[in-house]
Amino acid sequence: MEPAHEPARGPPARTRPPPPAAARPAPAPAAPRPRSPAEVEARGPEGLLRRSGSGYEGSTSWKAALEDTTTRLLLGAIAVLLFAILVVMSVLASKGCIKCEAPCPEDWLLYGRKCYFFSEEPRDWNTGRQHCHTHEAALAVIQSQKELEFMFKFTRREPWIGLRRVGDEFHWVNGDPFDPDTFPIAGLGECVFVEPTRLVSTECLMTRPWVCSKMAYT
Repeated sequence: MEPAHEPARGPPARTRPPPPAAARPAPAPAAPRPRSPAEVEARGPEGLLRRSGSGYEGSTSWKAALEDTTTRLLLGAIAVLLFAILVVMSVLASKGCIKCEAPCPEDWLLYGRKCYFFSEEPRDWNTGRQHCHTHEAALAVIQSQKELEFMFKFTRREPWIGLRRVGDEFHWVNGDPFDPDTFPIAGLGECVFVEPTRLVSTECLMTRPWVCSKMAYT
């Protein structure tokens, strides 16, 4: 018997790859979630996190920390400067600085905003005026009725003041005009002194105490 022959096999059938799947569209980006009022308050108008009770939050924490440190250093420097100024003022006061301790020099009397010096020794009007100039003052210029009443309390020795006749009129030594209706003057002399109740003019060579005045220290 002849052996059975197997049927001839042809080349294997080629399989076609499956058709490509249809391209799917990329998913649309999700819409941003609306922030709650609490988040808006926490982040502020620029979207940056604010400082919380336990520290700094967000990507700008190092900037906030730097600003806070700079502010603290600046405040510390100001405090040190103020302390140094107080120490200097205390030292000056302890050394007897007149302008630091009192508005008037020693032996001067304060009234209102002026300092007054009442001399003890008698001199003529011009000598008294020169003495006042050496103390950066002038013979007293009376500018109000209250000031005149103050002068009356310290005029037992009838001192010179800064009022003198020039021609037919009286003028204060600072150049201000004199109002005779406000302060009437008795006498026919040239230079004026103060009695306990009035102003009197006499010869400038007469000797009597004098009163200097100047603005108080501020």
